[in-house]
Amino acid sequence: MLRRVLLTLFCLLFAGSVFGAEDVLRLGIAPFTAPTTLFKTHQALQKHLEQRLNRPVKFHTSANHVAFLADCLNDRFDIIITPPHFGALFLEYGYTPLARYQAPMSISFIVRTASGIKTLADLRGERIAFPERASFFYVAGIRQMEENGMYAGRDYLLLERPNHAAAIIAVSLAEAAAAVSTQAVLNQMPADVRAQLTGIRTENMKEMPHLMTLARAQLGPDLIAKIKAALNSFASTDAGKVFFLSTGYEGYAPVTEKDIKTALPYTALIRSFVPLKPGAP
Repeated sequence: MLRRVLLTLFCLLFAGSVFGAEDVLRLGIAPFTAPTTLFKTHQALQKHLEQRLNRPVKFHTSANHVAFLADCLNDRFDIIITPPHFGALFLEYGYTPLARYQAPMSISFIVRTASGIKTLADLRGERIAFPERASFFYVAGIRQMEENGMYAGRDYLLLERPNHAAAIIAVSLAEAAAAVSTQAVLNQMPADVRAQLTGIRTENMKEMPHLMTLARAQLGPDLIAKIKAALNSFASTDAGKVFFLSTGYEGYAPVTEKDIKTALPYTALIRSFVPLKPGAP
């Protein structure tokens, strides 16, 4: 009798675990900063999606941007928050655009406040930390320096770091004079790090869309519509207001055809790093 009861319980638990696994939505976020910081920053969004969709949402990220690219193309995630140069690419591989952050994408060169560095010209001959080369700000930072007449290896030393946070930490430890990043990432750093740093905002990229949120088309139109509605309602909640104020993202805006066209030149760089066949991972 006891054996029969235990077997029944096992079957019920097993069935429940399978159903739960199928029901979970996997939220993948590009690794632009440390996983613990990403989770802390997006926890309110995760909880909001769970409540509005009435199903569990599990947080994920990847070891680096190249790994994130592979994870997305191999359907590891259901919903992704991705840089625009990846976003434009993912549309070719079965993802549907849901929204992007409303704030314009901008570059900040993060420096120590006490360093006296005020302009990019002050960085000539210095070490500059860049996030990994597959990240949007690697190529954008190089282009910004070149537009100011400075080239890596000739006018400054380029230090590649795993992500934005690591690049900023290099500045706080005086391993680099500046880090290529954004004010939004600096805002998410620990208070003791933020206290000693400031940003030189050299270019407001009004034509460049910010981080995009996309969903796998395989989720189906009904579920995708519900996810989109849940996202759009997040900004009006108390937790959403705190999220957008603290990150500087301002809110959500629709992803437009112009956004995609603007991101495509940066997407071409990714194709040079990771050759991809059209329509397949």
